[in-house]
Amino acid sequence: MSSLYPIYVNYPIVPKPRFGGELPRHTPLYDAINGNRSSYAEQLRSFVKLRGQFASIGLDQDVLNPQQPSWRNEWFSGLDAISLYGLLATTDPARYYEIGSGYSTKFAKRAAVDHGLRTSIVSIDPFPRDEIDELCDDVIRKPLENTDISLFEELEAGDILFVDSSHYVFQNSDANIVFLEIMPRLKPGVRIHFHDIFLPDDYPASWSHRFYNEQYMLAAYLLAQGANPAFRVTFPSHFISQDAELLSILQPIEEELRPGGISMSGGSFWLSKN
Repeated sequence: MSSLYPIYVNYPIVPKPRFGGELPRHTPLYDAINGNRSSYAEQLRSFVKLRGQFASIGLDQDVLNPQQPSWRNEWFSGLDAISLYGLLATTDPARYYEIGSGYSTKFAKRAAVDHGLRTSIVSIDPFPRDEIDELCDDVIRKPLENTDISLFEELEAGDILFVDSSHYVFQNSDANIVFLEIMPRLKPGVRIHFHDIFLPDDYPASWSHRFYNEQYMLAAYLLAQGANPAFRVTFPSHFISQDAELLSILQPIEEELRPGGISMSGGSFWLSKN
């Protein structure tokens, strides 16, 4: 679906970035994310060991096998695909639940097949961006707000909740339900992913017309955690893509993909519940 729907407010809104990029950084957010950089480096090194498998993924969509992933696509950038495939391959979770499916599902299934994973893939999305039902073990083709959220109590330590939602925090919106109703229910050790997250930077100016606000809820989570955080940042793609020291670890993979014009950009943001 690509329809647009109006929302009327009683005062003017002028969306523009307030921090990050060419603007001063948001220091508390930066510090909250930068504090785990040694863990990010360790994960990046584990992903480099998979460079042969990454090189075997096609640059362009195989028209004869459209359920295979490809590096050139509009929805899932290089570093995001590396982190999803890499995390699945190195942890072999029993369950992978997706809120919002499409190209990510293709990379998840490719990792499961390549490495003989036990992972059960469940897609929750009324209108997936691609034909991915055959890649899943179960599909729920209705909005999250109409789904029984007790489903997420099935997730155990090491399992993954992959969220690529509407990115809007409104009354009864999917993103709102994730933050306020699902995340508190998750068991310790469950990994959570959000997409299109630019923290510790603001949304880019080129995205202002989208009026996304999901990452502000995530930022509030991070800033309010205190000495005993409920969630730990485990892999912030955008942050890593802007950090030369961390990004240099991926040089062996980048050398494989650079001829195809694949950049190490990303918007995936991974957390783990403590």
